[in-house]
Amino acid sequence: MSVACLDTTVLLDLQGRSGKAGQRNAAAAVTRLARSGESLATTQFNVAELWVGVERSKNPRRERSKVEGLLSELSILEFDEAVARVFGAVTAHLQKLGRPAGDMDVLIASVAIANGHALVTRNARHFVDMPGLAVHDYGE
Repeated sequence: MSVACLDTTVLLDLQGRSGKAGQRNAAAAVTRLARSGESLATTQFNVAELWVGVERSKNPRRERSKVEGLLSELSILEFDEAVARVFGAVTAHLQKLGRPAGDMDVLIASVAIANGHALVTRNARHFVDMPGLAVHDYGE
């Protein structure tokens, strides 16, 4: 069974953060993946981004509950030595191209690459030129 790694955009959209259309698009993408036999996961870095949102919200208790419910349905992919090596290679590659990316995006991509998983996102432009990364953009 293959695994789809969900980016923070998907997780936020599933919660309705980008409006009803974004929520429908994310839900449709996740449903398609599940029906095709994909297992769903995310990274510890995406989880960390969600917790920033919880802490910044006007109602942290409600947001915490939403995040915990969402995460209970997913496998969480960890950062390890293999991911660290991929991170180094991807970061160096992007720097050579003169197109550095944000560390969080490279870390998220590195976890997906190291585990051989595609990354599902609404912001494919954040992951351009990352060697070995398969990106599925549902926002197109």
